Amino acid sequence: MLGFSSSWQVIGQNFNLTNTVGIAGPIIPVATWTNLVTSYSATNGIRLWINGTLIGSSGPFAYYPSQAYDTVTLGSSLQGTPICAAGNVVKGQFYGMMDELYIYARELNATEVYALANP
Repeated sequence: MLGFSSSWQVIGQNFNLTNTVGIAGPIIPVATWTNLVTSYSATNGIRLWINGTLIGSSGPFAYYPSQAYDTVTLGSSLQGTPICAAGNVVKGQFYGMMDELYIYARELNATEVYALANP
């Protein structure tokens, strides 16, 4: 999951069996194109990249899926559900623009993330 905190820090987070695991990045500048990437693997945990630079990593942990279909929601949390009510991501509307969403079935390496941020 990628979202924002109540102080507008970018947050990359995921869930393990008992709690939310997340990486907090900086406040993203207004009116500036910014490339955001979050990834997960059992080996590296969550990684948060901004403009091709690794901001942080949680370290390894096991992800336990909900056994239900996952929903990708862009620009707004699923109102009336507790989905984004955990961790540091705040529910609400995103006011901005998004471009070039990619979803991969594998973790990207540093070279691939850098290439996406610097085409």
